[in-house]
Amino acid sequence: MWECSAKTLHGLDELKQQLDQQTSVFVGQSGVGKSSLVNGLLPGVNAKVGELSENSRLGRHTTTNARLFHFPSGGDLIDSPGIREFGLWHLEPEKIIDGFHDFEPWRFECRFRDCKHQQEPGCALQDAVQRGDVHRQRFENYFNIYHALLAS
Repeated sequence: MWECSAKTLHGLDELKQQLDQQTSVFVGQSGVGKSSLVNGLLPGVNAKVGELSENSRLGRHTTTNARLFHFPSGGDLIDSPGIREFGLWHLEPEKIIDGFHDFEPWRFECRFRDCKHQQEPGCALQDAVQRGDVHRQRFENYFNIYHALLAS
């Protein structure tokens, strides 16, 4: 996860380094700034951008087709059309962790086989977060999604 801004250009150099020599796709809700980031990363491509709807404050589907852009130094970036809504409500809370592939080295190394990675003693994933092997914000994002699904 990279904190960046198409408006101020903050963090775009770091993001560009991560995308270098890769094929990447920007996916997300309409109006979040996918095409604006493309314009910040690749000046001159002039990807079409729009304003948020004044009534709904939602994006207006300015990008209607996926577009492929090439980085001069190598690598490709695909700008995809926005989606109205993105949800994980169809998933069981226990399955959310399957999408966090970076947790794999630790998630089955806990003292207890049924570890929920919350407060259990001997949790290898919690230990990895404490050591910095797993980014704390990423771990917190996992728990926010997990608990939101438990509450629904």
